[in-house]
Amino acid sequence: MITTIRGGKVYQNGRLWERDVTIEDGRIGAIGDSDLRSSGRVVDATGLWVLPGFVDAHFHCRAPGYPEREDFTSGSAAAASAGITTFFEMPISTPAAYNGEIIEKRKVLGEENCIVDFGLYAAPGRGRDEDISSAIEAGAIGFKLFLHAAPPDRPDEFEGLCVTDEEHLYRVLQMVAATGMICSVHAEDEVALRMVAAGLPENIGSDPMDHLAMRPPFVEDYATAKLMALAEITGARVHLAHMSAALSADFLAAARGRGIDVSGETCPHYLELDGTVIEEYGPYAKVAPPIKGGVDRAGMRTALLRRTIEMVVSDHSPWTEAEKDRGLSDIGVAPAGAAGVEMLGRYVLDQALRGFFPLDLAIDAISANPARRFGIADRKGFLRVGADADIVLFDPEGSKVADPATAVTKAKRSTSMWTGQSFKGDIQATFSRGEKVYEAGEVLGFAGWGRLVRPE
Repeated sequence: MITTIRGGKVYQNGRLWERDVTIEDGRIGAIGDSDLRSSGRVVDATGLWVLPGFVDAHFHCRAPGYPEREDFTSGSAAAASAGITTFFEMPISTPAAYNGEIIEKRKVLGEENCIVDFGLYAAPGRGRDEDISSAIEAGAIGFKLFLHAAPPDRPDEFEGLCVTDEEHLYRVLQMVAATGMICSVHAEDEVALRMVAAGLPENIGSDPMDHLAMRPPFVEDYATAKLMALAEITGARVHLAHMSAALSADFLAAARGRGIDVSGETCPHYLELDGTVIEEYGPYAKVAPPIKGGVDRAGMRTALLRRTIEMVVSDHSPWTEAEKDRGLSDIGVAPAGAAGVEMLGRYVLDQALRGFFPLDLAIDAISANPARRFGIADRKGFLRVGADADIVLFDPEGSKVADPATAVTKAKRSTSMWTGQSFKGDIQATFSRGEKVYEAGEVLGFAGWGRLVRPE
């Protein structure tokens, strides 16, 4: 059956156009003037923007292993409610996704449980050709590394992810470069963390603001400068995860100016909030890198406006209340991360409606740019004939107030640092490959609809 979305303003080529869209067999069949004929269902989009489904290039639900935090069904439901039709799941799981066999098992689990489409990162840090090649064969969307040591209580979740030795990092990036795939890197350096710690009082670490003192911008800047040099010498296609420091954005701009194949992303919390949020919400605002504010927040906004940073992602990282509450008396024992997927598109479009970001920059940062960078732009991130019918209907006259009690994610309290934030505009409906998976506050999608996406 053909579905026609009629009467809305369709986003194409950086502008909104009064056009209709037809959907047939899960793909976009036609985009044209309002005289398109339909022999099937008609969706009235009068007054709404018709946008490409959002692509979240940084997402954690950690399935399998800790369903009390999040699972593929609950995580993808939260994504669907926020207009996200494709997310890239990080390889932190039990076990960590470091080879093709594990990727294949996660693919099966995801396709049994996801409501929207998903990609799977792989961990190349063991430095084994067979791991890397088998991960690609199984359909990995890209690779992921950390430059700091694994949390001591989570070694199984981080196998193949953490590389703290520079010679080994050089070899791993050489291996990834040979594949031509993207390597996303958490740019907080272990050596820099130790240097900072050596200059701090021995008893520091339990107060919320100590989190910022122990991970100042220098930790990210040091890692970023090193990565830019290594990307140039190895030819690796490096992507900087969740950037938060202004100087790091300058290093990224300089590297791109030299023709190095590097890119970067940031998150809504780094664009909007400041360091005082951890004083108010304690462990529920503990993320890594920390939220800094000030010159660094301004630097992130400037880098996005200059298109040095081309993506905004959620870094959705759910935790249970019990896990987060351990940090109420000692911030050091709280896990880092917040459940942010439901803020991503709402925040970025809010900033466009308020005139802070150009509309094309805002929409492309959460759709076209991640799809293009990770090699799925033939199907995702754009509204064009033949692409998957991943579509968001957005009401620019609506509004949404963040409230942990109404969050879709299992980790409701992990959204706390956004409590009371008012967003201009509202997501009315989400279509995944032509199937309506969310409408007017209700998740309609079903587990088993989502499919693995892999690079072209």
